[in-house]
Amino acid sequence: MWQVTWKDATSGDVVDHVWDVWHADQTETQNDSRPTLIANVCQGTWVSLGKRTFGLSHPAFNFLAGPEDQEGQFDTSSSVLILERITVDKTGDTYAGSGILKVVGGIDPLDPTAPVLFTENLNITGKRVTVDVNQLPPLNWPWK
Repeated sequence: MWQVTWKDATSGDVVDHVWDVWHADQTETQNDSRPTLIANVCQGTWVSLGKRTFGLSHPAFNFLAGPEDQEGQFDTSSSVLILERITVDKTGDTYAGSGILKVVGGIDPLDPTAPVLFTENLNITGKRVTVDVNQLPPLNWPWK
């Protein structure tokens, strides 16, 4: 599991904070800090590119942020594709790389003919999340 930060490659502004989990079958799941009503979970895939470098692809649907009576409804006018190339450091504890966030017209972000409505270049950093056994409650915790 990774705690990840996406920053705009030009301004350095934080674009998103993400919890990212990579699975052995080369799928992955991201939970980001965007509002739940407009989508904050996406599924993706990853592939090894060699030398601790990985490519990740995250297609995502969009959901309406307004008007108030339509918040959270499926947005058929656009979808998102996020592409990442990251390299894990030698310790396996952190990674860094670049990404592209593309908003495309329609509901299929994998359609190569879909019009690109918006792109943002990203700088991506991540740190591994592990269990700190020193912070676990003792075995004789009061509720036991």
